[in-house]
Amino acid sequence: MANPITNYATLLVALEEYLSRDDLQTYAPLFIQQAEGRFNTGLKVVDMHKSTGGVDLTAGAIALPSDFIDWVAVEWTPPAGPQRPLMLRYVEADSPEFRTRHRPNGPPQFYTLLAGKVRVMPAATGKLDLTYYARLPPLTEAQPTNWLITKAPEIYLYGALLEAMLFQKDEERSGQWFGLLDKRLGEVFGAGDTQKTGARTTRAAVEAAEASAAKAVS
Repeated sequence: MANPITNYATLLVALEEYLSRDDLQTYAPLFIQQAEGRFNTGLKVVDMHKSTGGVDLTAGAIALPSDFIDWVAVEWTPPAGPQRPLMLRYVEADSPEFRTRHRPNGPPQFYTLLAGKVRVMPAATGKLDLTYYARLPPLTEAQPTNWLITKAPEIYLYGALLEAMLFQKDEERSGQWFGLLDKRLGEVFGAGDTQKTGARTTRAAVEAAEASAAKAVS
């Protein structure tokens, strides 16, 4: 590649160079979008953590963020008085804890998701701070960068090339790109949230695998 991948435009150029097929290049934005869907489903790392900050509770609830994937933690802060902030425990909406197993006039103990809102029980006033896994901000011409392409642009490239090979129903080549993608994800993020990195292969081995996969695509 003539230029490094730094944003959406340079990622498109890299995909065109790797694909080397005019009939596939028009699908490059779709391959990127599908790769982002794969990342949103498969990744849960600290880089995806996001906080709402203290949001005022209305009728014991706040709106669920539009980019929400999964919970990390919920903290309730009372409006005033001696009560200290509390970390709440998630329960299902139809659980006995949420329905009846709480002190009606006490501070919140539990939270759940119900009708697009984060609800606490017992219902209370105050503020709720939801920390959660957020969806990857999608790359577009208007929003050409996000934290993942800045941190590990090759992950975007491998993911998009994997989707291109799946689009062609090419099992062998999709397997090659999946292997490179999975390997690089492990190197960058390690074991999930801990971000511990296991034994790394040498860069030469990674470059050889990438060259082999790229040659198979051409």
